[in-house]
Amino acid sequence: MKIMVRKKAAGKPAAGMKEADKSAEHNAIMKFLGNRRLLLSLAVLVAIILVVTWPSRFGTEIIKKGIFDRSLEKLDTCKTETDQAAKNNCYRDLAFSMNKTYFCGKVLNSSSITSSCYAKLAVDADSRKLCELIQEVKARSYCTALLAINRMELPLCGNVDDIGWRNYCYAQIALISKKHEPCIKIEGDTEIADCYVALAKNISYGPTCAYILDQEKKDGCFLAVGVANADPLLCAEIAEPANRWTCYHRVARKTGNAALCDKVPVVFRQNCVDAVKEEASQQSQKN
Repeated sequence: MKIMVRKKAAGKPAAGMKEADKSAEHNAIMKFLGNRRLLLSLAVLVAIILVVTWPSRFGTEIIKKGIFDRSLEKLDTCKTETDQAAKNNCYRDLAFSMNKTYFCGKVLNSSSITSSCYAKLAVDADSRKLCELIQEVKARSYCTALLAINRMELPLCGNVDDIGWRNYCYAQIALISKKHEPCIKIEGDTEIADCYVALAKNISYGPTCAYILDQEKKDGCFLAVGVANADPLLCAEIAEPANRWTCYHRVARKTGNAALCDKVPVVFRQNCVDAVKEEASQQSQKN
C-alpha cells in the first residue's frame, strides 16, 4: 500500500509539467500570431507609402530602364505635334540634338526611324552594346560596321549580320589601312574584285590588281591605275589587247611620250601621235 501511495504522489508533478508546457506553447503561438499581424500591418503601410511616393522615389530606376524620365519629359517639344510622321521625325531630331536615346523610344510605328535613331547615337557613343540592342538587322549591321571602321577593328566586321554591310566593313578597313588582306574576307568574287580595284586606285599601287581573279576586272584595274600613275609597265599587264592599247595611248598623251605609240597597232599609231602633239600644244598655250 505504501508503494502505491508513492506512485500516485509521484504522478502529480508530471501532470503539472504537461499543463505548463501547454501554456508555454499557447503563449508562443499567440506571440507568433501577434508578430505576424504586426508584420502584415507594416507591409500594408509600406505599400501605401510606395504608391503615394512612386514618381519621386523611383524616377531614377525608371530612367535606367528607359521607361520614364521626368526631367526629359519637360524637354519634350514633340508631344504637341498631331501628325505621327512629323512627330516621329521630331523625336529623332530631338534625340540627335540632345544625344538622348530616350527620345528614340518615343518613335511609333516606324522601325526604320527608331533603328536608325538608336544606331546613330550608338555610333556617336562608340557603344557596341547599344548597337547589339537594335532589333532591326540592317540597322544593327550598319551600326556595328561603322563602329568597326571607326575603331579599325577588323574582327568586329565578322560580327556584322548583314552581308552587304559586312563586305562594306572589310572594304573600308582595306582602304583606310591601305592593305589588301581585308579584301580576302569579303564574300562574292565581284565584291572582292571591287575591293582590290578601289584599293589599287586609292593607293595608286598597280600590283594590288594582280590579286583580282576575274580577268576583265583585273584588266580594268591595271588600266585605271596605269593611266592614273602614267605607268606604262602597268599597261603591259593588261591581257585584253584593246584595253592595253588604250592604256598606252592615254599614258603617251599624259606624259608627252610619243614613243609609247609604237606599242599600239599601226592602224591606231598616227592617232596616238596626234593626240600627244595636241596635248603638248594645249599645255604650251596654258603656260
